[in-house]
Amino acid sequence: MDMIVNEFCKLRRTYITIVAVAIPLVSVVFGAGNYAANSETLESGWTSYWSQATLFYGMLFMVAGISILASSTWRVEHRGGNWNTLLTSSRSAASLVTAKLAVLIAMTSIMQCVFIVLSTIGGWVAGLSGMPQIALLASSLLAVVPAMAVAAWQSFASMLVRNFAMPVALGVVASLVAFGAIAAGATVAQFLLPPVGVATMLWMGGNAVAGSGVLEWSAVSGVLASTLLLTVTAWLASVVYLRHVDVKA
Repeated sequence: MDMIVNEFCKLRRTYITIVAVAIPLVSVVFGAGNYAANSETLESGWTSYWSQATLFYGMLFMVAGISILASSTWRVEHRGGNWNTLLTSSRSAASLVTAKLAVLIAMTSIMQCVFIVLSTIGGWVAGLSGMPQIALLASSLLAVVPAMAVAAWQSFASMLVRNFAMPVALGVVASLVAFGAIAAGATVAQFLLPPVGVATMLWMGGNAVAGSGVLEWSAVSGVLASTLLLTVTAWLASVVYLRHVDVKA
């Protein structure tokens, strides 16, 4: 627990809170704008509105946000002699990787809660009444689970690459490729590309993307299985790398 607290302390001057708010805000603005611009063709209601908000968020913004968060958590380690200090630490590689990932998951969860709140407020501003359906809220909240796989792999990439922007760019590209895989109906892609699980979960119950599944156990279980596989693989890769990397690297 002390390592996790220490990792949070390292982020005090990274403006990471702005990312957790700005990314969902931009997504909601895009979604609400698209909903308003196509009000004549879209059915009025929370389902259509929420589908537009999660469309952009799942296609690009959520993964981009996680990528920025991951680069931020590793940025301090790549400065000065911090990298060598990290490698010569008495802490195990497994505990270091786990602490970084725990912070990433926590920040991603906060970002997702902000998205849900802002999306709800955006719906009210758009003239909708009441609250979004439970299924819409649940799918958005459950998206944190497949986001763990994205966080794990982006953490690995940010650990390997000292440049801040490169891992973020890789995350964005992976997200766009994942969208293409979903559009092509390549279901096996969710076991290869972490962003597929995020988008699939976010879009469950919506109608913006053809073939969006219903929020039910059979669909969720597949995402959970791919998340477990991808997260464990990324965690192991990170631990192995830290154990064998040269201290002078």
